[in-house]
Amino acid sequence: MKVFSLLGFAQASGNLISGYNSCLAALRRRGIQLVVLACDASAGTIRAFEKAAKRVPIIHVGTKEQLGAAIGKPARSVLCVKDAGMAQAIIKAANTKKTEAEGSDGRVEELADQARGDA
Repeated sequence: MKVFSLLGFAQASGNLISGYNSCLAALRRRGIQLVVLACDASAGTIRAFEKAAKRVPIIHVGTKEQLGAAIGKPARSVLCVKDAGMAQAIIKAANTKKTEAEGSDGRVEELADQARGDA
C-alpha cells in the first residue's frame, strides 16, 4: 500500500514521530500535520489522540505491526507526520485506497472540533 511507503519516506527524512508518549508530546508542542492511528489501536489510545489532535487530521491505517514495519521499527499504534506536504500525500494515498479498506482503514476522520461545531 502506498501509504506505508510514504510513512517509510517520512521516517527516513526525519519527518515522523512514532510511539504513544512521543506523539502526545509532539502534539502538545504543535507542528504536527497528521496523526496516523493503527486500526487495531486500543480504544483508550484512540480517545487520547482524538482529544489531543484538536485541529490535526487523523487517519486510521493498517495494523500496529504494519505501521511498525513501514518505518523499520517494532509495532506502533500511532505515528505523527511533521511535514505538511508529506501529510497531504499520505492522506491522498489513504483516501484512494478506500475500496481496499477494512473497517475504518483508509478514511480521514472529521476533526473533533468540527464534529462538535466549534470550527
